[in-house]
Amino acid sequence: MDSATNRKDLLKLYTPMEFACSVAYKYCKDGANVFCGVGLSLLPAQLAQKTFAPDVSIIYEGGSIGSVAVGRIPWGIDDTVIQVNAECQTDVLSTLGWLVQTGRVHLTYLGAAQCDRYGNLNTTLYGDDYTRPAARVSGSGGGHDLAVGSQNFVVIMNHREDRIVDKLDYQTSPGFCDGGTSRWDKWGLSGGGPLAICTDLAVLTPNPVTRELEIAAIYPFTTLEEVKERTGFPIRIAAGFKIVEPPTAEEIKILREQLDVTGDFTGWKKLFA
Repeated sequence: MDSATNRKDLLKLYTPMEFACSVAYKYCKDGANVFCGVGLSLLPAQLAQKTFAPDVSIIYEGGSIGSVAVGRIPWGIDDTVIQVNAECQTDVLSTLGWLVQTGRVHLTYLGAAQCDRYGNLNTTLYGDDYTRPAARVSGSGGGHDLAVGSQNFVVIMNHREDRIVDKLDYQTSPGFCDGGTSRWDKWGLSGGGPLAICTDLAVLTPNPVTRELEIAAIYPFTTLEEVKERTGFPIRIAAGFKIVEPPTAEEIKILREQLDVTGDFTGWKKLFA
C-alpha cells in the first residue's frame, strides 16, 4: 500500500485530533494530580482515567476535584457532569493558588491559539495591536498560572504556520521563555515547562539543552515535509524520532461513546456518523 492510499484509509477511520488525544493522554501517570483546561484539553486526562490511570485526580479551575465525568465530557470548568461526584468542591483560589502555585499539580493539559519555538503560548489575541487586534481569543483564564506552577504541561492544538510560530502575536503563558534555562535563571519561574505539544499533525518536544521544540513523532498520515512546511520556524528532528501507531479500538470507543459523544471536540461525528 503506498503512502497516499495509507493516508486516505487512515483518515476514514480516525480524525487527526483523535490521534493527538491518543498521544497526549499517555503523559498521565496513575495517582497524579492532573489539571484540565477547556476544549480539547479536557479529553486526555479523562481518557487516561478510564483506561490505565483510574486513580488520577482530575482538577478543574471551577473547583471540582477528583471527579469522574458522567455521561459525556464536560463543556467547561463548572459543568454539572464533573460536580455531581467530585471528591471535593472548592474554589478558584484553592485550585490555582493552594494546589498549582505550591507545586502540587503534576501535569496540566492546555490549549493554545499560538505556540512559539520555546513552548510559550498565546491564548489572548491575533495581531500586533492589543487595543485593535485582528481577533481576540479565549484569554488567559488560569492558563498563565498553570503554565507557571504546574510541574509540567502538555498542549493540544492545531498545526499551521500561523499557529506554531517563531514569534507570538501576544505571550499569555510561559513555556521555556528565551530557551535554555532562562525560564528559571532569568525569569525565576517555578514549574518544569511543557513536556510536549500534541498537534493534529505531529508531536513536538523540547530539546533537553536548548529547550527549542523538535519533531519527536509524526502520525502515519502525515510526512516530515508537511510538518516542516506548516511550522513557522525551521524545526529540527528529535533524537528517537518515530511514527505514532494509530489509536487502539478501546481508545476510540471510549473517546466516542463515553467522552466526546457529540463529536464537537475531535470532529469524529461530522466525518463518520
